[in-house]
Amino acid sequence: MPKNGLFTSTVALSAQPDRMCVKAGAVNGEEGFPLSLDMLLILEIMLHEHDLAAAEAQFTAVRKAPLAADAQAAVDELSYSGNTCSIHARRGTLTVRDDRKMVRAADLTAQSLSTRQVLRALGMRRNLSHDPETPNFRELFTELQERGLLVPSVGEIDWGQLRRLAPICPDFGISRGTPIDRHYLNQFIAEIRDLVQGDVVEIGGNDGNKDVYGFTRTSGYRGLDINDAPGVSLVGDAADLGIIPADSLDTIIAFNVLEHTARPWQVVDNMRQWLRKGGTAYCMVPSAQRLHGAPEDYWRPLPAALRDMFGAWSEQTVYQYGNPLSVIASLMGIAAEELDALELSTYHPDYPVASCIVARK
Repeated sequence: MPKNGLFTSTVALSAQPDRMCVKAGAVNGEEGFPLSLDMLLILEIMLHEHDLAAAEAQFTAVRKAPLAADAQAAVDELSYSGNTCSIHARRGTLTVRDDRKMVRAADLTAQSLSTRQVLRALGMRRNLSHDPETPNFRELFTELQERGLLVPSVGEIDWGQLRRLAPICPDFGISRGTPIDRHYLNQFIAEIRDLVQGDVVEIGGNDGNKDVYGFTRTSGYRGLDINDAPGVSLVGDAADLGIIPADSLDTIIAFNVLEHTARPWQVVDNMRQWLRKGGTAYCMVPSAQRLHGAPEDYWRPLPAALRDMFGAWSEQTVYQYGNPLSVIASLMGIAAEELDALELSTYHPDYPVASCIVARK
């Protein structure tokens, strides 16, 4: 909750010939959930009136009023080159962008300020309907807030214990519980547990991880590491093609490895050559995590980078985990146990904490 309970709209809408939908800003990157005229009215009111009680009074009054001529005229005069346009409601302004030309088509802030009905007029043009005859403002407001379309006004964010220049735990959250990226890695392992089989090499791991991960279908399991250590069967650099014979493995595991290699694409190519035809690689990289050596920390590969690095493989499936809250938790060293199940499981495509891939040769 904001310090003084003040909210504002921050949303981009896509206005299509027969509907309007969220273009950016929603939880889960959700674009297709239905918007009603009453939701649009609340978003426009909150763009200018940040106090909740005052906004509710305006909602009741404006909803009963006929469509304002200024709002209707503003919508009638809109001109853009394609079938769709983007409406941006944020920072107290309401603007329209021509999607095809990627330029601003109109600034309707003045009409919105005077009527609070521009979005309503746009919605009516696209045959949107009202909510029930007596809509519950607070329920609609809560839904819009939970979807990420209503946020604290500028200067109203309550930072609380996150207003600090040092992490909660500098050791990834280990002092408090399970690190966020480890939670997502465990989730990925659960997805692939029954798929890992045959002769396996884990890059950056040790022989005993077979039991740690619960991989029960393997015929052999060896750890490969750049440093000699107990439980490491193969010592060498994964960037060196010659350390493993070609076409000799069924499975390669690489968890939290590719970010530590100066040329991860070379390691990926080596993996493909080491695998037999039909062999599979299972990899995880952190996309949002503090820097850490081992021996160096070079990259934060994102999902698109994984797809590109494994582009020569015959099949690939990318798994992505995370959302804005879990990104913050990961960077601040807050443990997975301090977030609830929904906060951990909610997915947002623009905020990965961990990116994983299953790739077949």
